[in-house]
Amino acid sequence: MRTLEHHTKGARSRRVPARRVAALAACALLAGGAWAQHGAGVEGVVPVELTAAYLGGAPYQDLAAAQAAGYGSTLTALGCFHDPARGGMGLHYLREDLLDAELDAAQPEALVYELDSQGNVAGLVAHEYIVPIDAWDRPEPPTVLGQPLHRHPVLPLWVLHAWLWKDNPSGFFEDHNPAVRPCPAGVPVFGAEQAE
Repeated sequence: MRTLEHHTKGARSRRVPARRVAALAACALLAGGAWAQHGAGVEGVVPVELTAAYLGGAPYQDLAAAQAAGYGSTLTALGCFHDPARGGMGLHYLREDLLDAELDAAQPEALVYELDSQGNVAGLVAHEYIVPIDAWDRPEPPTVLGQPLHRHPVLPLWVLHAWLWKDNPSGFFEDHNPAVRPCPAGVPVFGAEQAE
């Protein structure tokens, strides 16, 4: 295995596998490319946080990795989300242990997956940052990625979607995305069966 030596002033050198250096460089390039494609032109976005969001969320393209990290499906509790007039959203996988007043761009409270026509997960499309209303005690809304969260119209939550993994013609931080498929037939839809 090829290695590269890493020298730190006043310390011994240590060997870093060349493959690891190449992988980290590729991640940085991909994150930079994603920033150019998705984040450029979005007013107020904090580039360092956006890069952290891409790098933090990349492993969760694999649903099994998200589940291993503690993200669980909300299909039974909330259903799949879409709005016939504004577009799809998808199925949320939530980490309940992250529901507090703290936000970390690299560790979203929920991951949003698009479903295929059979109701199976087709791919990661967005992150959702969430702060419970009861956990937030300041007059201004919480912020992440340089953006303020907004109150969910039904649930007692502050929320912000970031469409990192699928272009959203309506806007990078809009709740719904017309490019995301609607929830397929036979899959419970949020609001359709719950009393609002």
